[in-house]
Amino acid sequence: MRTIVILLMAVFTYSYGVYASSAVAAEIEVSAAWVKESIPGTENGAGYFTITNVGTNEITLIGASTNSARATEVHQHILRDGMMRMKRVPELAIAPSETLVFQPGGYHLMLFGVKKPFREGEQVEFTLKFSDGYQRTFTAEVKPIR
Repeated sequence: MRTIVILLMAVFTYSYGVYASSAVAAEIEVSAAWVKESIPGTENGAGYFTITNVGTNEITLIGASTNSARATEVHQHILRDGMMRMKRVPELAIAPSETLVFQPGGYHLMLFGVKKPFREGEQVEFTLKFSDGYQRTFTAEVKPIR
C-alpha cells in the first residue's frame, strides 16, 4: 500500500509539473521577431522581438540562446554620461499584461560569435529561458541593415 501511495504521489507531482509548464507556455506570446543582417567583417549581431505576458503572474526572463552564435545575452541600451552604452540584463521581470518590445536602442538579444553571417531572408531560431525552468523557442527572420 505504501508503494502505491508513493507511486501516485510521484505521478501527481510529475503531472502537475507538466501542467504548470504548459500553463506558463500559454501565458507568453512572442511576435515580430527579427535579426539584423550581419555587417561585413563583424562577428556579433542583434535580435529583436515583442514579448507579452498574457497571464496573471509575473514571469522572469533569465536568458536566451541560439545555435547560430557562440553566446547570447539579454542587453539594454542605456544613456550614461551623455553616451549610449549597452548593459547586460541578467534577469528581466515581466508583469501580468505587460508587453516589452526588444528593439534597436532598447532591449535586445546580443549575439556574440555569430557562426555564419546572417543574410536577408534567412531564419534564426532562439530559445528564451525563464526562472521557473520554462523555455520558449521562436524563429526570427533576418532583415537588411539598410
